[in-house]
Amino acid sequence: MSPDSRSDPNHEAIPLIQRQDVVFFASLLRGLDGSIYPMLQQAKVPVDLYSNESGYDYLPENTVKNLIQTLGEKLEPQEFIQLIQSACKNIYIPQFIRRLTQKDSLKAALDEFTEQLKINMTHTQVYTQFTGGRWWLVREKEGVDKAWFSHAELFSAIFICELLSALTNNKWRPEQVGVQSANDAVFSRLPQLSRAQFFSNRPVTAFSIAESLMKAPVTHPYISTADQVAAEPRQSCFLGTFKLAIQPYLSMGKLPIKTAAQILNLNVRTLQRRLAKEQVQYGAVIEEMVLEQTLDLLKCPSLKITSIAIRMGYSDAAHFTRAFKRQMNMTPSQFRQQFN
Repeated sequence: MSPDSRSDPNHEAIPLIQRQDVVFFASLLRGLDGSIYPMLQQAKVPVDLYSNESGYDYLPENTVKNLIQTLGEKLEPQEFIQLIQSACKNIYIPQFIRRLTQKDSLKAALDEFTEQLKINMTHTQVYTQFTGGRWWLVREKEGVDKAWFSHAELFSAIFICELLSALTNNKWRPEQVGVQSANDAVFSRLPQLSRAQFFSNRPVTAFSIAESLMKAPVTHPYISTADQVAAEPRQSCFLGTFKLAIQPYLSMGKLPIKTAAQILNLNVRTLQRRLAKEQVQYGAVIEEMVLEQTLDLLKCPSLKITSIAIRMGYSDAAHFTRAFKRQMNMTPSQFRQQFN
């Protein structure tokens, strides 16, 4: 078994994940003992994740890695598997399948799925590949030495198993499976993989698929009958993805660079260096983003200025007004009057 690893052309960009996916992973915590809010805080999920008023679409991928690690640490392996299987089968996978239009073959449907996945998770590398005389569905992920990796790879294996089972009407069974983790025993607990031959310590996670299945049409009832236009992937440069990743946390005010680095799982010097390569400084970028978001909120007449001040991290309206006037040479009220 030897699927080749593919390099990521946007290696320095911040890995992003759609907000709706973070909501899905956060919902898995609800079955655990105790309040989920300390766990969300520990995973560095913004406090307004469930708010309809928060205006962001993406979060750092680290939030999901942290959530999966929390689940893995609080549940026994079989409990983790059962929870993820049920959630993927009944909630998560149908969301992806409803966006598919390709029915002529499993390969066409999987190739369309991998493109959809890139929109949800910007640094996810999943693709079909024919090598060693076999077809494979391959998943690449860096970080095999990180605490979250083993649980994240198990989640991916469960997701892929449920996806392939759904698209083949439960006919898919792999002959060979490669995993990046050193211990493959937990993967053999998955029903679809119980008879597979495993290879551990591989450079990628890969599942073999019979050629007859790859060529067979797909008849899943959730697949759309209408052509769909795929959304364009979001920013791929470091500065663009940095802004998308950090925007959900601007309610904390002018975020200290140390806090931002922790959220993004970067060293402070690394963050400064990457921003410098794009000829910007951290403080100036954050100040610009806070101001831009503040101006958008002030254009909404139903929001009180006191509420906006609190939302943007100020202790009261007076501090907010002074800071705003220093930047705009007018008060928030005066700015708002321009749009009435």
